Amino acid sequence: MTLEEKLDNFYRHSMDSANAEAQRTINEHQEALDRLFEEHKTVKQQQAQDEVAAETEKLKRDANKTLSAEQLSLKRTISEKTQELKKQLFAEVRRKMTDFKKTEDYKEYLKTKIREAVAFAEGDALQLYLDPSDEEYRKELENECSVSLLLSDTPFTGGIRAVIPEKNILIDNSFDSLIHEEQEAFIFHGGMTHE
Repeated sequence: MTLEEKLDNFYRHSMDSANAEAQRTINEHQEALDRLFEEHKTVKQQQAQDEVAAETEKLKRDANKTLSAEQLSLKRTISEKTQELKKQLFAEVRRKMTDFKKTEDYKEYLKTKIREAVAFAEGDALQLYLDPSDEEYRKELENECSVSLLLSDTPFTGGIRAVIPEKNILIDNSFDSLIHEEQEAFIFHGGMTHE
């Protein structure tokens, strides 16, 4: 082999070795870049998922806050309407009681309440009070029930009040008290029903 052939052989062998080394370095570098890219991609995907989860949670909280505010507003509206209806209802009850006071049934009601109070007193001293607006019935009731009736200084719409002083007992069958008790105990069961 000639020197030129030896040089040519050395040159090819050096070039092949350099090319192999370069290819190996390129492959290692490419693998490192691929790993970095996958890691970067994984981190970015995780960040995106975290952002979506955080935004979803924020939207849920905002929706719940809005829903809660709307529910509170609806409850206020319902409560106001309920109070308005309750006021109208008891105004109507008072009108009907006024109408009832003009009937014979009202006189019978007074007689019944007077007799119940007398029976409850069991012979103890009893003070019976009529509403001032019922003065026209006083004599008739006194005669029929054999009692003495006093006119109350304080109007109470109708009915009677009785006091048993010895026992410190007040029997309050006044319309004002009856209406007040009903208003306090009244619960409006209105609304929609689903079948």
